[in-house]
This record gives sequence, structure tokens and C-alpha cells, in this order.
Amino acid sequence: MQHTSLYRYIAPVPLALAAVVPIAGCDDTSPSGSSNRGSGSLTEGTTVENAFIVPSFLPGHCAIQLDAGAAMRFTVTNGHPAEVEHLSGLSTDATPAASIPVAVDIPPKSTVGVGQPSAGPEDAGGSLPAVRLSSLDPQLRPGMSAEVTFHFERAGEITMRVPVEACPTQQR
Repeated sequence: MQHTSLYRYIAPVPLALAAVVPIAGCDDTSPSGSSNRGSGSLTEGTTVENAFIVPSFLPGHCAIQLDAGAAMRFTVTNGHPAEVEHLSGLSTDATPAASIPVAVDIPPKSTVGVGQPSAGPEDAGGSLPAVRLSSLDPQLRPGMSAEVTFHFERAGEITMRVPVEACPTQQR
């Protein structure tokens, strides 16, 4: 009899855990340090999205050509209703030239793609050529990330981890 009573108290425990575990990882907030927030996100103020360091690779190998430099691609959104935002430069530990001057004006309520391979502009912001990094840190590898700080007139500094694009081809 005692065995049946104990079973009555223990039996629901696995069922309760099965109901709680699937929802334990659910959260409606996105990581604030993400370099790729995705489309359809609402922005207030100035944001940097879809940032990538795109190096030159040795043909047929997954090795970065350090002396060939890299392109920095990113998108800047100005969510302010009336004020123009100005990107004056960026700094990164991915290159010995720690500070890179950039002059980009982002009109109010628009997005500017810097180095994005898109077909055409979607709004008043348009698109611009990629920022060139003249050389890369020899420790940088595909799939790693580097800290980049974007310097804005209104928003101040926005610092984020920016991934190095992975190898375009793989050996078989």
C-alpha cells in the first residue's frame, strides 16, 4: 500500500518537468550585442546592423590574405524623425590602423548600406562602397570576431563584436 501512495506523489513530477522545460529557453528579447538583428525590427535612434568583416582569401584555401586587407560591410539606421545622423569614423582591433575615417550622413528615418551587395536603395539613405581595412591582425581567422566602435555625431560611440566572414569555399 505504501508503494502506491509514494507513486501517486512522484508520478506527476516528470510530467510537470516535461511541460516546463520546453518554455524555459523562451524569451522575446534579442541579444543586444548581435551584429545581425534581422529585418522588420523597429529602431529608435541610431543602430548598426548586419556588420561583417569580409577578407580576401587565398584562392582555393580557407586562409586570409593578411596583406590584402578586407572590406567592412554594415548597415546604419537613423530612426530619428527629423535629425540627420553623421558617422565620422570607426575604430577596431582587427587592423593595425586602429582608426578609420568615414564620412557618412544618414538622413532621418532612413537606412544607409555601407558595402552591402544589395541591388538598390530602399529609401532615401541609399548605399555606399565598403569601408576598406588596409591590413588585418595576423591572429584573425574566419569565423572569429573583432571589436568595432562606430563614432556618431548624435549617438556617440556604438561598440559591437563584428564577425569575420567564413570561408567562401571549402576543400573536399
